[in-house]
Amino acid sequence: MQFRDLAAVFRRIEAKNSRDASITELAATFRALRASHPAQLPRALYLATSQLAPTHAGVELRFRDKSFAPVLTAAFASPTKALSQDDVFTLYKQTGDYGTAVDELLVSARFDLHEDSASAPMTIDSVFEQLTLLSTQVGKGSTARKQEIATALLRQCGTQDEATFLVRLLAHQNLRIGVGVKTALAALADAYVATGDDTDDRKAATKEWLAAVVTAYSQRPSFDDLVAIIDDCSASDSLHDMCVCVRTHASPVPGTPLQTMLGYPAASLAEIVERMAKLPNAMAACEFKYDGARLQVHIAANGDMAIFSRNMERIPSEHKYLRTLRRSLRLASGVSSLILEGEMVAIDSSTGKLQPFQTLQTKDAEDMCFFAFDCLYHNGTSLVQAPLEDRRSLLHQSLVPQPGSVEFVKAYDVNMATPSAIADVRRVLQDAIDADCEGLMVKSLGESYKAGARTHTWLKVKGDYLSGDDAGGGSAGIFLPDSLDLVPIAAYHGKGRRANVYGSFLLACFNPSLGTFETVGKVGSGFTDAQLAEISDRLRPTTLVNKPTAYRASELKSVQPDVWIPPNDVWEIRAAQLTQSSRYLAGAQEGAKGLGVRFPRFLRPRPDKRPENATTSDQLVELYEASVSSSRSATPDDAESLT
Repeated sequence: MQFRDLAAVFRRIEAKNSRDASITELAATFRALRASHPAQLPRALYLATSQLAPTHAGVELRFRDKSFAPVLTAAFASPTKALSQDDVFTLYKQTGDYGTAVDELLVSARFDLHEDSASAPMTIDSVFEQLTLLSTQVGKGSTARKQEIATALLRQCGTQDEATFLVRLLAHQNLRIGVGVKTALAALADAYVATGDDTDDRKAATKEWLAAVVTAYSQRPSFDDLVAIIDDCSASDSLHDMCVCVRTHASPVPGTPLQTMLGYPAASLAEIVERMAKLPNAMAACEFKYDGARLQVHIAANGDMAIFSRNMERIPSEHKYLRTLRRSLRLASGVSSLILEGEMVAIDSSTGKLQPFQTLQTKDAEDMCFFAFDCLYHNGTSLVQAPLEDRRSLLHQSLVPQPGSVEFVKAYDVNMATPSAIADVRRVLQDAIDADCEGLMVKSLGESYKAGARTHTWLKVKGDYLSGDDAGGGSAGIFLPDSLDLVPIAAYHGKGRRANVYGSFLLACFNPSLGTFETVGKVGSGFTDAQLAEISDRLRPTTLVNKPTAYRASELKSVQPDVWIPPNDVWEIRAAQLTQSSRYLAGAQEGAKGLGVRFPRFLRPRPDKRPENATTSDQLVELYEASVSSSRSATPDDAESLT
């Protein structure tokens, strides 16, 4: 398939701005590729999701903002209308999007397409291979080499669509059309479903098929692997048989990270007990929740070790986490291969006390301990379908603890169906707080591991959000049950003592269905003067004049920021409540109010999280609906910060 045809699909998706339309367009494209160029299907999936490889491969294209302007002038400069690199960069600063800038310059004829008539039109393969080549350029002179490759690629563009979306991939590694992995997976699943009558049975089978594809990707997050597995299973007699086949063949393997399973925050101990008691197995593990870095540790049968972050990013071989585990992780006799999950936590080696997460970023490798809490793969066998009780048993049989270096998480099992359950959980929570932990993760012992899912079979609770009357519903009306991970997308000039820095920031959650950042509040408290100075100095060179198209923000004058900033950071924010607000658009449906946070306070940066891993709009809606009964005293339109 020619790249211009794929770029035209991207343009239609951008224009329609609808997830359903995106799935329809991509499904038709993937179906056509299956029929004509099946080898291009994984590459089309990567390009549609603004990737070149799985996340754990660490492939990146991004240029520094200013270093990309020379590429555009070299690729598109008109011989009759001179345009300087500074002019191009200024236009980019107005929009925050080099693709939009190129669109405007081509439409106004200040840029020209220079397609080489002697060369064949670009294909998905040729574009993918050149982008991959560009991503391998490192070391001395790499910027110049990347500029040369990018310029040559852009000079082959024969359509405005090709130019726009190649520029976005090169400059931002983001097509900015709102297509994420979930949308692409829905389209891929649809591409393997034959057209037919829309009966209830068929709808149920199609729903099961989509769930199987999503599960397969969650356990083996690689489009190359996924397409190969689905192709092998596509000869099955029915969609149900295809589901069984895909689930069977998409088991985890050492070296490829699984998407992590996540839990929901609980507002009270009563909520935890009520939810867990309703499950078939009312027994739950109350695990200490450590303030560290969640890691997935893979040990292959040949002894190779790899570790991955919660975002599935491979930890470099020279990193202190890997050095610590190579030195201290000991397998029990007869254990050859494992996939483990645990938390790396900084410790004070002289006292053994746990240290906060920030300390982990600066401590030497010797001053940390890995607390293992799950086993997902053991001696060639996947354990994701096994109940936690069995996974934990194998975990304890597979590792030889090294006190102060490698330990098991501290946990107590509680029967949630007994009258004393709330008191029992409260005692464990107090023990966790006394041990310098954040709180508890309460996990059903009878449930399987749901890779990539957030479920109520795992619940988290922090001690500082609970009042003495836990049975009465906790303190949802005072504090949200958990902190939020939000993205600063704009800034406001400070006043008075903060006159020379940005004094407050507009915060956003992430909408993965649309690929957009939706405003949820404005924060100005919790920062030290030194933090504000550092943040301001770092952000000033990156500020944008106009709101980027990927931002959903109110046009109300009262909340307009002084500058917009790229979505690069994630901050942990504590807030009192979520309320409906006309000033913020988080979770807002067409024409309706969004959600805003009351009294947000900055806690700390989260360098271990990408903006796309921030709290989602759906999560905020769920939190709001869960706490609405205890939030009735909040005025509906008073979401604001203390600045």
